[in-house]
Amino acid sequence: MTAGFDELPRLARVYDHRDDSGRPVAVRASLPTPLRDRLLTYLDSAPIVLAARSFEVDEFIPSVQDVPLTFRTDGVWIWSGAVSHYLRKHAFPPDPDLVRHIIARDFQLGEVSPEAKDLAVRVITTG
Repeated sequence: MTAGFDELPRLARVYDHRDDSGRPVAVRASLPTPLRDRLLTYLDSAPIVLAARSFEVDEFIPSVQDVPLTFRTDGVWIWSGAVSHYLRKHAFPPDPDLVRHIIARDFQLGEVSPEAKDLAVRVITTG
C-alpha cells in the first residue's frame, strides 16, 4: 500500500522537543527488544530516497559523528536515518504513530513505486 497522490506521506519526528540544555526529548514508551528488532528490520529495509555522503553528529554523544544522513520511505511514511540510528544505538523509540503504522502493516514492507519515492523526495526537500 502506498500513499495516494492526493495524500502526502508523513514525515516521522525523530524526537518531540529539546530540553533546556538542548538535548532531544521524546515522551515515548520504551520498546521490548523483540519489537525493537522487528522495527529496525522494517525501518532499515525501506528504500533510501535521499542520501548524503556524510554523517551528522549523534545528539546524545556529540563527540561522535555517525548518524546517517539518509531518508527512507514505505510510501506512507518518511523517516530519516536518525530514527533507526537512535533506536539501535540508544533504544530511543521512533515516532509512536510510525510504530503503530508499522505494526498495523504486520511489519510487511510492500513495494514502493517510483512515484511514491519521488513524492517522498519532494516532501523532504520542500519541507
